[in-house]
Amino acid sequence: MFKYKSLLAAATLVALIMVGCNENTTDPTDAVPNAPTGLMATSNSSTQISLKWTAPTAGTFKSYALQVTATGLDTTFTISDATATAFVVSGLTNGTTYKFSLKSVNGTAKSATAATISWSPSTRFTEINGNSIRLYEYVSTRGSGLQLYNPTTKSPEVMNIAGGSSWDFAIDNNGIADSLDTGSPGALSFTIAPRRVTMMGKIYSNVTSLDDIYESADLTVSAEGLYTLPNVATGGYCMVLKTADGNFAKVLIKSVGGKILQGTAPDRYCEVEISYQTAKNVPHAEVKPTVGH
Repeated sequence: MFKYKSLLAAATLVALIMVGCNENTTDPTDAVPNAPTGLMATSNSSTQISLKWTAPTAGTFKSYALQVTATGLDTTFTISDATATAFVVSGLTNGTTYKFSLKSVNGTAKSATAATISWSPSTRFTEINGNSIRLYEYVSTRGSGLQLYNPTTKSPEVMNIAGGSSWDFAIDNNGIADSLDTGSPGALSFTIAPRRVTMMGKIYSNVTSLDDIYESADLTVSAEGLYTLPNVATGGYCMVLKTADGNFAKVLIKSVGGKILQGTAPDRYCEVEISYQTAKNVPHAEVKPTVGH
């Protein structure tokens, strides 16, 4: 079960600290519990981060203490439900990196170590001007390329060949019967010059929502590249990108009704959703957790 807490103003945050002056006083009858492991994070929006973890597999514990720190911030939340393995923190600031440290609690005793991860919230885009974000097939005139974030409109923009020098991401099914290529414009067959450099990273398959993708370490990218995706797919695909300007992002290509391409030729399209970090060179995670995934 998710629980929600909000980080509001700095003064309010201090008031929310749920640790007393006698924090270091431990009742000898309260055994020190084992620590939780595998703390992971995902950005739900520009102000919200979801966490999940693995509960201690042995020993007694009755609750959790979640410490959240950043520049000018140090607050602790009590998660009183010992069965909880997920928590949502709201009221955050896009581009700010927060460190989360989770300990299990047994009465007055806390685990000797904490599961830790640092993460930054990112802006989520699911539509443009009230419509879903659609990238169209190669022969369509409606645009196969995507600028992840237009600083003027403060939203993504779908572009055709004429705007190719601003593309960060594109799809290309030219001459491909049952699949499509997708990825950085420089690695696709479009004749565009100059091209923006988009670095490609990990790809996730069988994804239904960006909310399903939790990370346990920094987002990483390697080189410009492409992925060939089957048109028939029970779930969608999500790719990690880094733009020429240094902004990290995730792009989800959705599967609807078991297919990537929707509609009818020559204007078939795929729907995408975007998680975009407006702060440059912030790979979301900067502190490795105690256990990876």
